[in-house]
Amino acid sequence: MKSDYALLGIDTAWRRFESAQGGRKSAFDEKMRALEAAAVGLNLEPESVHLAAEIAAFEPALEADERIALIVLMLVSLAALQEGSTRFPIVGPISREPMRRMLEALCANGFGPDASERMTNSIEDLIRSNRASAVIGRDKNEYKPLLFLTPYIFHQRIQRIEFRLANRLASMLVDGADSRFDSIELKAALNDVFSRPVIVGGRAIAMSREQRDAVAAVARAGLTIISGGPGTGKTSIIVAIMRLMVRLGIDSSRILLMAPTGKAAYRMGECIRESLTRIEKGDDVDLALLDANLEPATIHRQLGYSIDSGRFRHHRNNPLSAKVVIVDEGSMLDLALMERLTDAIQPGTRLIMLGDANQLPSVAAGSVFRDLVPRASDGTGALASASVRLVENHRMRQEDPAGSAILRAAQAIKDGRPDLLNSEPPIFERRSSSSELIFSGAEFIAVTAREVSPFLDRWYAEQVRGDEEIAELLAHEYIERDSGFDDADGDRLRRLFKHAGSSRILCVTRVFATGSEAINAHLHSRAAENAGVAGELAPFVVGEPLLVLRNDYERGLFNGDHGIRLWVRRGDARQIAMAVFPRAGNFVAFSFEALREFVELAYAMTVHKAQGSEFDSTAIVLPEKPIAILTRELLYTAVSRSKSSVVVLGAESILKAAIEKPIERFSGLADQIKAVIDPQLTLWAPAT
Repeated sequence: MKSDYALLGIDTAWRRFESAQGGRKSAFDEKMRALEAAAVGLNLEPESVHLAAEIAAFEPALEADERIALIVLMLVSLAALQEGSTRFPIVGPISREPMRRMLEALCANGFGPDASERMTNSIEDLIRSNRASAVIGRDKNEYKPLLFLTPYIFHQRIQRIEFRLANRLASMLVDGADSRFDSIELKAALNDVFSRPVIVGGRAIAMSREQRDAVAAVARAGLTIISGGPGTGKTSIIVAIMRLMVRLGIDSSRILLMAPTGKAAYRMGECIRESLTRIEKGDDVDLALLDANLEPATIHRQLGYSIDSGRFRHHRNNPLSAKVVIVDEGSMLDLALMERLTDAIQPGTRLIMLGDANQLPSVAAGSVFRDLVPRASDGTGALASASVRLVENHRMRQEDPAGSAILRAAQAIKDGRPDLLNSEPPIFERRSSSSELIFSGAEFIAVTAREVSPFLDRWYAEQVRGDEEIAELLAHEYIERDSGFDDADGDRLRRLFKHAGSSRILCVTRVFATGSEAINAHLHSRAAENAGVAGELAPFVVGEPLLVLRNDYERGLFNGDHGIRLWVRRGDARQIAMAVFPRAGNFVAFSFEALREFVELAYAMTVHKAQGSEFDSTAIVLPEKPIAILTRELLYTAVSRSKSSVVVLGAESILKAAIEKPIERFSGLADQIKAVIDPQLTLWAPAT
């Protein structure tokens, strides 16, 4: 190993002293320090530079420029993975803009003039010469840290996960489900479901043609992907699918409901229960389905994930018993979790995924749901046949102008229209100050971070604090018995949680003056002042909303669950401030001290945390400067969380920049599925 690599992975004061002996650092060391500083701009830790260099050390014969090129290439691959890509183009026309963006960020300092172009050439020369063959494989079956499959660079581990997932999904597409339903039987079951609609507000909600087609498609396929924006009736479709499957002879216990987060699973269950109780002329089958009380849960919980072992109880050798698996909020699934899910589904089981392909993709690598929803222009093939797009909106009604305005705003953002503030009529109504807000429809205030405080004060007074009834509910002593809270306390808690869950401030990040931490701190100070305590001495005040930060299977709490700190008395014990959460139609209380490190205030939350949630009113606080994660999809996701009021606060230029910046993720899942189905398809050009 060359001396340049010595102790590179141990960044200590002694190492820095040794490297500085002789009055100056080596050119190699200076470039490593420059890469450390630059890595942060690509959301990488400085330690990633050491990891890249240590992997490059497997090629000790490389010349200095080649060694640096290999380290930079490794960092590019890590940054791409951090951004959610499962592969990244590094050669050819498709690579020019993505590589320029990466290399300008990594080589901005310490690499001299025209660094990006020179580094591009060095990486291409390294690939062409095959001088890094111990690190970079050139065949999809090689076991090397990186794989170069023209024109993409892959992490071998991610490529194998993607390949396994593609094979399983292709099998579902080709082989279908075990149960083949007679066409006459299927038609009769569909007619029976559609003739017994759900009643809302005294009005029967008839399913549209595209909704009916989506339900019917499930009966004919092993894999069905249903994509639609807010208001397109995805929940109605889930309920109709469940009712159809039971009518076709599938036992309700073999239907499994799941979502990526606890909050999304809870909302899914709440909507299903409400719909099943409102079926007009519900028969014995519908009543049995309601009595079965199928409870959605997180994918991790349904697969039996163990935090201690880091393993899943269900897998190919111990598959789920379900014959129908329904996954809501599918856009949030990352590649690895989707691969685990399909690994645990036995052959012949129906998998139905619902979501919105225009929302934010998963936080981790992959854009599975979007990959499985072909573009409208790609209307042929197995994936197109398995995919259903919902376009008809059932919320945009004349009697609901506020909801219609929000849906128009979401559509304009999805379509990439940066003129939404200047159109005629305007899609967002401009307000010059927070005092002009009417909290209805889509509104915009041009403010700086320092000018957000007046808005927050009004938000607290009108959206958070509530009226005298809410004050009484917050001060009430709730009594928890062995069977839970009694009916009277249960009704009080439902009213309180409905109020607390009706509004939320959404932020792009946790940090900065416009982040959720700063906004939560500001609103906490108002709550503490209202309670007559010092906010800095009391991090949580009775009545404040809580957000769970991680899954707690022992208590049945999950990342994203919402609760409230309230006065609770258990039996004859004295009342104490406890954390109360919804649980299966009732509520459950936990010692606040036991949860203190695992919850945070929830007046404001990031848009990523809000996925799977729905509020009456939201406010979206934009950062003061453009940042990488502020994209069209993030803004669309934030706006579409609201039903009646959304306020966007920030600079018009920041809003425009976000709308003009779609997420760029490079994924090979759809290509891999097509290649499995059609082995004659050339997926990658030979690596030459």
